[in-house]
Amino acid sequence: MQALTRALISAIAVLGVSATNAATITVNPGDIGTGLSLNGGALANHRDTPNTVAEINGNKPREGNGSVQMSLANGTGKADYVHYWGVAAGRTLGNLNALSFDWYRASNGSAPAHLAPAMRLIYDIDGDVNTRNDLGYLIWENVYNGGTSGVPVTQDAWVSSDILAGNFWQRQTGNQVTVEKYDYDLNDWMTGSLVSSAMQVGANATILGIEFGIGSGWGGSFNGYVDMVSFGFKGEDITTFNFETRQPPVDVPEPGSVALLGLGMLGLVAARRRLRR
Repeated sequence: MQALTRALISAIAVLGVSATNAATITVNPGDIGTGLSLNGGALANHRDTPNTVAEINGNKPREGNGSVQMSLANGTGKADYVHYWGVAAGRTLGNLNALSFDWYRASNGSAPAHLAPAMRLIYDIDGDVNTRNDLGYLIWENVYNGGTSGVPVTQDAWVSSDILAGNFWQRQTGNQVTVEKYDYDLNDWMTGSLVSSAMQVGANATILGIEFGIGSGWGGSFNGYVDMVSFGFKGEDITTFNFETRQPPVDVPEPGSVALLGLGMLGLVAARRRLRR
């Protein structure tokens, strides 16, 4: 038993998985809706629908058999996936302790080569969603986190981005104000000295959900994918959404395996009986 326990601990360490602080949720196509209350998330801001793809499929699987394809045919398209939980105790900007996702850009698009799927935090400063003037997004984009507009992002390969310590710009949805300041990290938004047009979010601001997407006047065509979207707050497990085309099959022992197992158990019982005599 001790050897088995040590082996399990060793395997968990190698995989980088903690049995107590991570939970993976499999999201299938049927879990995605157009409202904001589904656990799997919702499709939002889907613009130029005939020419904009935003769906779970198996074209470019990351973990398992699927991922979210997000593609535009031209500059008029846009699509976002939203996981919105609303006002929840402890889910504040100051308690956020994990935020990451995997993304992929294919090389067959004509949109500017520095563009990749963006990630957004949906915030409400006072936790009262009925007051609209303090709602907004903090938005992460690769180009403001080590990239530049003149340098293409990695193409035709998956990229894992841990963005908790990254730079985020602000879109105040209630006031319709965009703060084009791209070198503020989350600590700055909580406590820093900001430009006059910025809204101080603060550590106690409620995080209502997360969102990832493409578009908003990108220009040209784009083909990309997103998977393994993770977030976490202090006092909670880290949640990871793994997008799959279907639920993974449950391993069922073959009849021959079951028979062998049964014979093995019978042998074990017989051996124990001999020891007792």
